[in-house]
Amino acid sequence: MTGPPQTAPAAASARAGQAPPRPACRTTPVPDARDLTGEAYAGRACYACGRHLEHGGVPAGRAKGMDGVHDLSTDVYACP
Repeated sequence: MTGPPQTAPAAASARAGQAPPRPACRTTPVPDARDLTGEAYAGRACYACGRHLEHGGVPAGRAKGMDGVHDLSTDVYACP
């Protein structure tokens, strides 16, 4: 005989009334806007890991930066 089906830790903690663990990307400090990749600067990739955000990302803050008098600040997104 086999036991009950195994569940993922995130699903088990969600059922126990706890929030599932958050990805590390959301807790990574937002870098300067000049240090972002082109994809992350455009909002198409996670600013922390560089993974393509095909199905949308989670707003993670604002990367600030200046190039002379030009404001390079942009909103950045993390993995959902």
